[in-house]
Amino acid sequence: MKRIIFRADGTSQTGMGHIMRSLALAEMLSPPDDSDKPGFDRHFAIRQPSEAVLKTVAKLGIPVIALQTNELDEFLRHVTADDVVVLDGYAFDEAFQQAVRKQTHKLVFIDDLMLGKQVADVVINHAGDVTPADYQTEPYTKLLLGAGYALVNPAFRQKAQPKDGENKAFVNMGGADPHNVSREVVELLLTQNAELRVTVVLGSANPHADTFADLPKDRLSIQQNLSPKQMARAIGGSGLSIVAASTIAYEVATVSRPMIIIQTADNQSRLVSFMRDRHLTLGALTLPIAPDKFETAVGKARLTPTVFKQRLVFDGKAADRYRQVFHELAV
Repeated sequence: MKRIIFRADGTSQTGMGHIMRSLALAEMLSPPDDSDKPGFDRHFAIRQPSEAVLKTVAKLGIPVIALQTNELDEFLRHVTADDVVVLDGYAFDEAFQQAVRKQTHKLVFIDDLMLGKQVADVVINHAGDVTPADYQTEPYTKLLLGAGYALVNPAFRQKAQPKDGENKAFVNMGGADPHNVSREVVELLLTQNAELRVTVVLGSANPHADTFADLPKDRLSIQQNLSPKQMARAIGGSGLSIVAASTIAYEVATVSRPMIIIQTADNQSRLVSFMRDRHLTLGALTLPIAPDKFETAVGKARLTPTVFKQRLVFDGKAADRYRQVFHELAV
């Protein structure tokens, strides 16, 4: 089996986005049960991984190479000329990519900034409105752009609308949520709708679980560090999702649920524009959250056009596309 090394970092301070979307890609590269093609020997290389991060990766049965620093030389000691390397992070600039590519079989770069020249063999950017014109690349670089390459775990797939979902809401603000936006969202939901029951899912690196202790336990379920299958089940059982404008929004759209997205970081602006302009969301809010705008967006939850539009954009075939690309890279 060809070995793939995913290089990504994540903490409670910096967020878990790079690790989570790399994990989604790693899971998509598992061969389906009816496939006659071999799988890949997948590994993660993570700088000083926390116990929470190690548990998250361990759920997929993927070994972790624990790096002590972000130095190029330390990482290259773990890379061979037969490996395919996938980089996901803002520290991996052109010089870093060039050095890795010289030592490995093929290099893949997961990007969302579109800065500088890209020298990887494959560049992935699943933002919906990105075009090749946004990139400066080498002639050999293959671009995988748009929602057709959504980095969403295969566990997320379209589900039937729940019969009792009308009074259930799902909340997730990413793997770390350093500013505890989840607590603010939950308070607004409980205050504005007396019949609503809320499931809030805190990521593995979220340190704020104790701050929910004073909220009514009969209306609030707090879950933490769920597997992709558990996350998909929680989303599928809810009539409304309020999530960060990150990969979790793509996951909700893949399940096909009405949602509100909240921009929690500057680098989410393109995803926000895409989902708003394509009418894939009931509302796109920014911080600090305006209670009146939040209430208006929640009031649209029974409207279904966004769900139909989601199904047109997220066709569920991204895993097939990625397996084809990586089998070609492995040759």
